[in-house]
Amino acid sequence: MLGPSLRTGLLLLGALLAASPGCEEVDVFIPLPEQSGPAGVLDGTVTYSGPRPCTKDGHVVGAAIVLGFDTRLLPPPEGLGASAASIDVITGDELFGGLGAALDPAPDGALRCPAPDEPPVTVSATWRMSPLPAGTYQIRGFYDRDGDFDPTFSIANLPSQGDVAGGAIENATEVLGGAAPRYREVTLAAPIPETGARISGIAVPLGLPLPLERPVFHVAEVLAPPSGVTQSAGEVVMASDFQLDVFSPAAPEETEASLLRLRLAAGVPGKEAARAAAPPLSLPVGGDAAPTLTYARQDVNGDGELDGEDHVPDSPLIPALFPLSVFSKLEGDSKLVSQAAPTVILQGLTIYEDLLTTAGQIGSDDLNDPKESALVGVRPAALCMHPTDPARGGVLVISHAEDREGNPIIAEEGAADVEEALSRQFGRAIKIVYGCLPEGRYALNLIYGTGQAWTVPNEAGVCAPSEPAPSADICGARPRLASQDAMLRVGPPDDPAYCAEHPTPALCAP
Repeated sequence: MLGPSLRTGLLLLGALLAASPGCEEVDVFIPLPEQSGPAGVLDGTVTYSGPRPCTKDGHVVGAAIVLGFDTRLLPPPEGLGASAASIDVITGDELFGGLGAALDPAPDGALRCPAPDEPPVTVSATWRMSPLPAGTYQIRGFYDRDGDFDPTFSIANLPSQGDVAGGAIENATEVLGGAAPRYREVTLAAPIPETGARISGIAVPLGLPLPLERPVFHVAEVLAPPSGVTQSAGEVVMASDFQLDVFSPAAPEETEASLLRLRLAAGVPGKEAARAAAPPLSLPVGGDAAPTLTYARQDVNGDGELDGEDHVPDSPLIPALFPLSVFSKLEGDSKLVSQAAPTVILQGLTIYEDLLTTAGQIGSDDLNDPKESALVGVRPAALCMHPTDPARGGVLVISHAEDREGNPIIAEEGAADVEEALSRQFGRAIKIVYGCLPEGRYALNLIYGTGQAWTVPNEAGVCAPSEPAPSADICGARPRLASQDAMLRVGPPDDPAYCAEHPTPALCAP
């Protein structure tokens, strides 16, 4: 979630201050590389209401993180954005400075945290983002209570369990009652005047403690790989012309067995757990409680009710569940950089035990079930679009119109409904096209409704070019976790003639 505009005095870990000893800290904003001319400023007040913070070495642990998102690039699960447009960080010392002696820092430098029965506190500070181009933004945020946020690494750039979330929310009362937040949209109108533009007074309350850890996972196994799926070191390969053997509501077991299915286990393998939990990785996989992945219903239409309308786009029989599973295309041979344009994703199908049991959840009021693993089916369908150019629309590329038995993947009378549902979800016209899937590497993502997510491959499993790798378990001076270096690859077709006749749409090409 690293944005291209950073408040350097707070985010560069003291590097700039160390270069200029004795100088007072000032706000320095790095402009967007592609930006020129007048720009906009958003600012306001962030108000934290929650437990008193921990202290260590005479300082408050953690910081308030305020993130500005372009509404065309919202983070999952609402959108396809990979980073914030801008970020501001308010240190714990600044935010809680008014509490003074009430913070009671430990004299010996040890970590001191409040007792569970201590009363909550409410404190405020100002935030600011600039320079911003014309556009519409949502402001979101959280207080990083354990001080583990690092915007430069995907394994540490999102809130974790116990952090306190919030944002510029319009329906705060409903959110306290359990409804999904509806974020205020703030518009810097184009063209921005030569003197610039400023919108002030944007209130960002933080008051919702997050009950779950991020959905850390590893690929435990590929269940009974169907024809068209192979495995190699660190990769599961699906042919670009992959065809389901059976796809029929009348045959749920056969349909499920026809999917490429991955069992994603919570945490990391036991042999990696100690190294993963220890610094410098410090992944949330240790402690007394075993890691879990929590299933929950998804309120697809955002009406605040969980009912039969909240189903996956391609079937009213299957409820949409968290954790969402998304496979995002990577840039060329990179393992860590997503392809920027167009965005290409394969939407996974989250399966609760099996398809029949999953279908049985469509009438349930709620589901809150932690499991040791999650079962994910990979649809042979890719969604391609340019996120910042809705006028270009998008395509849902389905590898075949029928399964091997002649059953339609999408019934003719249901195609319009699928296109309408996807168009509504992504804010642009989505059309169904039958053709071979875009070839390349895809990262695996699990996403909770809070926006907390985990992606494999990530930095814990991939060595940087500057890090020597004397063995498979080492990256420079740190451990390497092989479980965090796995991916899906859409490979060459089994039948090249089919792809020649049904090519990948041009909109999917970089």
